[in-house]
Amino acid sequence: MWLLLAPHGFAGSALPRSHDVVSTADVPRSREIAPGVTMPFVNLGGVHSHPGNFSAWLSLGGTGLDTAMLYGDDIQVQVGDAIKGSGQRGDLFVTTKVPCCPTGGIGAAWCDWYVKEFADLDAYTRGSIDLRLLGIEYADLMLMHWPCSDEADTIKTYRALEAFQLAGKARAIGISNFNSSAIDALYAAPGGLRVLPAVNQNGFSIAGHNSTLNGRDMATLAKCNEKNITFSAYSPLGGLTGVDVLGNPTVIAVGKAHNKSSAQVALRWVTQQGVVAVTSATNPEYLAEDLDIFDFTLSDAEMATLAAI
Repeated sequence: MWLLLAPHGFAGSALPRSHDVVSTADVPRSREIAPGVTMPFVNLGGVHSHPGNFSAWLSLGGTGLDTAMLYGDDIQVQVGDAIKGSGQRGDLFVTTKVPCCPTGGIGAAWCDWYVKEFADLDAYTRGSIDLRLLGIEYADLMLMHWPCSDEADTIKTYRALEAFQLAGKARAIGISNFNSSAIDALYAAPGGLRVLPAVNQNGFSIAGHNSTLNGRDMATLAKCNEKNITFSAYSPLGGLTGVDVLGNPTVIAVGKAHNKSSAQVALRWVTQQGVVAVTSATNPEYLAEDLDIFDFTLSDAEMATLAAI
């Protein structure tokens, strides 16, 4: 996951809620990603985070934490400390990722230090090191962070994740930054897949769903739906788009109609499509706001209007 997030912005003064306010019981807060494995619709991630951020999230009722080996040992230890301090490991959903290095782009730049430190280790060993840093015996979800630079290495890395799950070190496995073509290539692996990917985590947001690069497009979402892969969105507030999603007048207007902030509208637009969101914030008020998106529904017209931004 790569996060470039704008600060949260409130929609403005409180206005009466629209007719499509719904009971919180009517809107699911999680979805099943694999048999017996349920993932929250809103998870907290962050490449750079305040040390108390993850604990604050858990204290507010958040249960989903998202991290990665490439975020660095300090972040992994922070996440692990929050998990341990909560005393509720069994109630939490922890996503982490092991690197597979692509050619070019952000992923390749991030892999520079990894190549020096872990190039001779397979993905199974990397995953085991990551669990040790986090201080947990298993991950709820272990992802391949990117496709590798060639198809054979991608399949080899995914095979290691299959073994990781079969050994009980991950409840589910998946992929990240795979577009629809990369998904098809993975499914065409010789001999087929022993464990199907449960999740594909890509950049996705209002104004940020039209690029095939790293699967940030509707075609990849459609492919995931076809393959019964849960699509997960990083940068759901639009930080990767170059568009000020939270300050966009249309987003603000929709927020006012529901007495919600722009960030809440952005997250609702994502999750209402069945997409799991991985957001980030350091202000506890914004963390609480991100969790408070389950008492309203965007109309079909609003969904379409927001999609057109």
